[in-house]
Amino acid sequence: MRTMFAMMLLATCLFGAACGEDDPKTNGDGGSDADSDTDADSGFDAGAQCPPGAVTYDEDVSGCTPAATDYMPRENGSADDSWEACISDDDTYHEIEASVSSIARVQAYEDIGDLLWRKAEPAASDFLDARVLYEADEGLDSRVVRRFDPHYDAPDTLSCEDEGVPEQYPDYCVGPATLQPALIAAFADGSEGKDVIVNAARIEAALQWFFYVSIYKEATTCAETPKDCDSSWAYYCGGRERDAPIGLAAEIDEWAPETHDRTYDGVLAVRCWRDLDEAVPAADTAMQERARGQLDTALVRGMAILARQKLAELDCAKGDHRRAALEWLRVVVPLLDRETRARDAGEADLLMDEVARDAADVDVAGATAAIDATYPCP
Repeated sequence: MRTMFAMMLLATCLFGAACGEDDPKTNGDGGSDADSDTDADSGFDAGAQCPPGAVTYDEDVSGCTPAATDYMPRENGSADDSWEACISDDDTYHEIEASVSSIARVQAYEDIGDLLWRKAEPAASDFLDARVLYEADEGLDSRVVRRFDPHYDAPDTLSCEDEGVPEQYPDYCVGPATLQPALIAAFADGSEGKDVIVNAARIEAALQWFFYVSIYKEATTCAETPKDCDSSWAYYCGGRERDAPIGLAAEIDEWAPETHDRTYDGVLAVRCWRDLDEAVPAADTAMQERARGQLDTALVRGMAILARQKLAELDCAKGDHRRAALEWLRVVVPLLDRETRARDAGEADLLMDEVARDAADVDVAGATAAIDATYPCP
């Protein structure tokens, strides 16, 4: 029931139907934030992004320790963990195949970001150019439309590419059921000059979630198709080394470098497992689960930290940029609900309730505390 509510909230917010807009918040002198063109003390323009330095985060994982089953390549692999020596012990990802097509999709995401959400205000033409990148042959759209989420049970004998299946199994068929419709709508509205800042944020959030699901999915299907391990690595960091990532890895690393490092460790754990277990299909499902679980624990915290930082933006941005932060949260928080609810149903309820409010009414401190309590360690 709660999962269905999450998907209903996500769908209605993405298409602008049920969730409130950014109602003006009355200030002390009877005016409103939305009515004021500038902040009298800072000269900060209404509708602008947060002032430089307004959003900060000092990641503290001093109270966290690796699980006994974790692979730890930065500590020289098997020397300090329970894993046998393997190909990843040099702290480098070694491709299974020479060509990794997923790298180009991450670069397309970077190029779309330069056109849309990294601009103060993208133009309608930017959405047209971005959609060309999104719909390139064998590009992002070709994978979004068929992306399924292995966190959920697969429907027997059915595929997300079968007619009617995405509507019947929206959690599992997250790509065609949720992400692709949201992306198409945001590209279309943005190309008509509608809510360009908000629609850019919707595209950013949907693509970030696509990468999260893809990283985990490829680490799952790698058991039958070894090259999918390469795709898992590429979807995370764009095929780059630990210290120079692009894509989702770079965004997590900006705010939570230890979470990024632990996620990269997880990617290398997947590769280590596939080196030690070369059977097709893989034979050691227990080792795969260890690697996949390590990767997902760190990666989902990275998504939670990105949500934490969007809450901070919601608190300090104005006008359309404030609305954009809320719309990003309305995409990601419902999708994050499965994991949040598994850890703490009360905190999950709180977060879902907060992102359903108007921006002026969101309890930013309470929602931030909920994320911190639910996702303390990578």
